Amino acid sequence: MSEPIESYSPAMPLPPLALPDSSYVAGEMPIPLGHAVPPVCPLHRLAEVRKSQGISIANMSRRLEMASIDVHEQEKPTSDMFLTQLYKWRDILDVPVSELLINPEDTLDNPIKSRALLVRVMKTVRSILETSREKQIKWLAQTLFDQLVEIMPELKEVSSWPSVGQSREFKDYGQAIYRRFDPGIEQAMVD
Repeated sequence: MSEPIESYSPAMPLPPLALPDSSYVAGEMPIPLGHAVPPVCPLHRLAEVRKSQGISIANMSRRLEMASIDVHEQEKPTSDMFLTQLYKWRDILDVPVSELLINPEDTLDNPIKSRALLVRVMKTVRSILETSREKQIKWLAQTLFDQLVEIMPELKEVSSWPSVGQSREFKDYGQAIYRRFDPGIEQAMVD
């Protein structure tokens, strides 16, 4: 007795060109194995955390040593990146990696917002401790500092708000240092 021949079912379309080293999803072109498929669900919260920390894209670009457009691309929730790059974001944003990644069970604003708010409060407390000269205010700030560390021990390492703008290195000036005014405009400004 011969085995029945499998019949073609229109519910399962055949790939237009089946390649031996390809994966195939019905209705799509074959994707060579080893090539990443762009994710359709969000993977991280880089933009959300950056904004909650009050860091601009330009500042992030400078600190990551990459173009602003690349920072913007990496920030897209569906962008897939190497772990080494994610760890650079973690170091700059001063948050645990777990808070940058999206866990399906988390609500969008739970751990990130709470931590960002506590970090901002701690930065303010540190600034008060550094700048205040009054004994009573220092005592209250120290008490608040101790209470915040009790809630979240890693806040102990948070620094104060910058008291003055960050000094620029020569490499930070960029093209502006090389641009000159038209001699006529320059003379008009002097006069």
